[in-house]
Order: sequence, then C-alpha cells, then structure tokens
Amino acid sequence: MTWFTTQILRWSNVQSRTDLPWQENRSAYRVWVSEIMLQQTQVATVINHFGRFIEQFPDVFTLQRATSEEILAAWYGLGYYRRALNLHRTADVIVKEYSGEFPKTVSELRSLPGIGRSTAGSIVSAVWNEPAAILDANVRRVLSRFHGVNGPEATKISERELWKLAESHTSIESSRDYNQGIMDFGALWCKVSNPKCNECLLNSNCVAYQTGQVSKFPAKKRNAPLRCTTFRPCVVFDQHFDCLLRQRESSGTYAQMWDTPELGNIVQPQTFLRQLNLPNSNLRLFDIAHTNTYRISNQQVTEKLAVAKYNVPSKNLGTPSHTRWTPFRSLKRLGLPVRAMQRIQLAKSFVENT
Repeated sequence: MTWFTTQILRWSNVQSRTDLPWQENRSAYRVWVSEIMLQQTQVATVINHFGRFIEQFPDVFTLQRATSEEILAAWYGLGYYRRALNLHRTADVIVKEYSGEFPKTVSELRSLPGIGRSTAGSIVSAVWNEPAAILDANVRRVLSRFHGVNGPEATKISERELWKLAESHTSIESSRDYNQGIMDFGALWCKVSNPKCNECLLNSNCVAYQTGQVSKFPAKKRNAPLRCTTFRPCVVFDQHFDCLLRQRESSGTYAQMWDTPELGNIVQPQTFLRQLNLPNSNLRLFDIAHTNTYRISNQQVTEKLAVAKYNVPSKNLGTPSHTRWTPFRSLKRLGLPVRAMQRIQLAKSFVENT
C-alpha cells in the first residue's frame, strides 16, 4: 500500500460521505443506476432523482420490462438521455444473458452498454470490494496535482500512464473505501477552485503544491472553436392543444426521443405543414413567435420558434408518419427533452396571450 493510499484511507475514514442514498441497502443494481446517473451529473442533482427512479424501477427485472418512454420520463431533468436508453439496453442483457445477476468482473461489465472502465471499476469495488481502479474527473485532478502530471506541456502523460498511476494506488484490501475516499477527496477537498491545500494531508508530497502550481494542474482543456447554428423548431397544436411530436432518429444526443418537429433552414411553416400532409386552413400561424440564444458545448444556438395552432381536433387533421398527437397534460409522461418541454409551454402561453 503506497503512502498516498494510506493517507486517502485515513481521510476517508473521517471525511467520506456515507449517507448517499445508493449506499443504503447496497446492491449491484442500485450502485449501477447511481453510477450511470453520476456520469456528467453532480451528486446533488442525482440525489434528487435517484429515490424516485428506484421507487418506480426497484430492480433490474422491472427496468427491463419497462418501455423506453417510461424510463425517459423517469429520467426527465437529468439530461444526457442516452444514458437512460443504455440503462434499458443493459437491463435487457442482464436479464436475458445473466438471469438477472450482475457480472462481477470489470471486463464483463465493460461489455455492457454505457459502462466504461471507470464505471465498471466503481461498481465492482463498491458492491463486492474487489480491487479495481477508477478514473473519474475528481480522481484525475487529485492524481494530476499529486504527481505533477498533465499540467504544463512538459508534464503531459498518456491515458495509459495515468491509468497505471491510478492502479498503483488502488487498495487491494479496501478498494471500496479507497475509491469512495479518493472520489470524495477530489469533490470536497482537492476541488477545481479553492482547494484546501494548506490543510491537506497530502501536501508534503504533492508536486503541484510544493512547486506552487496547483492552479496549473490539471491543464485546462482548450475550447473548441465556437460554432454558430440556427435551429427552427415548430410547435403544432390542434384545437385542444394536443401537440404534434416526432420521434428522433436512433443516433445523436436525443436518440429515439419524442421532440417537436423542425422546419429546417429554408422551408417556411406553410410549406412544412404541406409536406406533412397537414392543411393550411383552420389555422393560426406564427412564423417567428420567439427567438432564444443558448450554448450547447461549443455551439451557440439561435432558436427561432414557429407555432401552428389549428382550431379543429387532431382526428380531423390526420397523423403524419413518424409522429403522434399527445394531449398537453400527458407530455411529461413521455420524458421529453427539457428544452422541448419548455418550448411547448412557451408556445402554448404565446398562443393563449396573442
């Protein structure tokens, strides 16, 4: 056991979080769900969703039998919806190929949708206390500062070398406590900004601290060039505010999710409706009802919202292919993307007040 490992375990014994909901009644299923939720999502946000999700899907069999729409609806507010679809796919594999029992090795877990090396390591260590390295953002930061790697250009090391460092410190006997400890240490102590360096039990051997370069480790990623795009969604309502939705393709950020249709860059709303075999009569049409600008990663998106409000019921309009009419009150049951739901609510409010 390295000196570093000993210090992390000492810190963990006093400071680590022990009251997280997935640490109660610990099981492979509960830990797996929490680990997928925690990918690119803060602990506080996951805490707010985990209990409700587990209540609705208490075991892998319930999750496997659920529809994608039910799972996406329960996932609403967590973002990165592909993770929810991967949960569903993995549940299907575990039920059909493993009889509902989670595999206990990193290699087997990594073969399942949405589970990478670090997530697999977290699961086997948390559930079975098996020695397995992890390398999430918090662990990367701690290792970078302590070893003085991946800061200034001269300190760059490969991903394989960083994994070797992580493995060299992973406790054989207390993998669960060590992994929880180093994650919490990075989240609560060795933070991105304002780390508690002066109080840190690692500072005597921390390269970044000893050289006065804590802020340089790890080096900040270079931002990709900003790309500007225009997005033209169209919210279509019938007489009763039933909303026309289309299902997205099987790839992309919102794969297989229901969303509002898009006009494209050239098509006008009237032409778009004709393309859907919807009439241009009995209709109030607003070409640009609202304009909004926001950032997604390295994209600056300008959203120009069009709204079409028919004064006849959807049964008289027909249902275009790959679409569905959904009552406004039922939209949240579909697990729409947050922006889609906000867009529909804005469009309804706009129509009612115009």
